[in-house]
Amino acid sequence: MVCPPEVLADQRVDRVLGEFGLMLGSLPPAARKALGAALVILDQGARLYPPSRGKRFARLDDKVAGAYIRALLARHHVAAEMVRRLKSAVTMCYYELPEVQREIGYDPAPYIAAVSRRRLESYGPQIRAAKADSGDLGHFGDSGHFGDSGTGQP
Repeated sequence: MVCPPEVLADQRVDRVLGEFGLMLGSLPPAARKALGAALVILDQGARLYPPSRGKRFARLDDKVAGAYIRALLARHHVAAEMVRRLKSAVTMCYYELPEVQREIGYDPAPYIAAVSRRRLESYGPQIRAAKADSGDLGHFGDSGHFGDSGTGQP
């Protein structure tokens, strides 16, 4: 429905939910409350969907849950936009899992390292001056990656 079927392998559902929790924790309080309210509305709103027979979303089988989501997405109002945003957030959390990134061939590390080196070459003097003016903001390791002590760790 939201993630590929592979989400059911290797306890990925629990890890996606963990990522989602981390994402929620990083939001400002007002956004976190709004997203929490949206989840409650989605869950409890399923009770009004006739095929759900009064069950909340969390208790629906996959077929009815999928139909409920598709019905919401087919509408052109706030509920559809809310579902699209929730779906996007959960999908993003799925693709944050390291094994999923490996499976799809996503490896941003070389690009990040190249950009970090390029920025340090271009703006190194300004960065060092700002660092000296405001105190120690971090360490530039051998890679030139801000916060990297040369060990690959922030």
